[in-house]
Amino acid sequence: MKYKLILSPFAELDLEQANSYYNIQREGLEDEFIEELENSLKRIKNNPKQYPKVLKEIRKANVRRFPYGIFYVFRDNVINILAIFHFSRNPKIWKSRYK
Repeated sequence: MKYKLILSPFAELDLEQANSYYNIQREGLEDEFIEELENSLKRIKNNPKQYPKVLKEIRKANVRRFPYGIFYVFRDNVINILAIFHFSRNPKIWKSRYK
């Protein structure tokens, strides 16, 4: 089955911030982060129900090698990415994105 994956504007902003951070940490680290993130998104898209629910309908998939979680909602064959969130940040931020 094919699923549509949509990044919210918040998730896009999270991604931009992470890219900026890793870009200045070490040459090539940003590319490594993007590769791991894309792998995680592929796993989500292949089987969105494989990850646990962490709040109501929100599921979380961890990004390998990096301290990030991908928080998403899956409904009607659509995967809505709410956040790409660093684990050190206050979880109230990503929780507030879900209405």
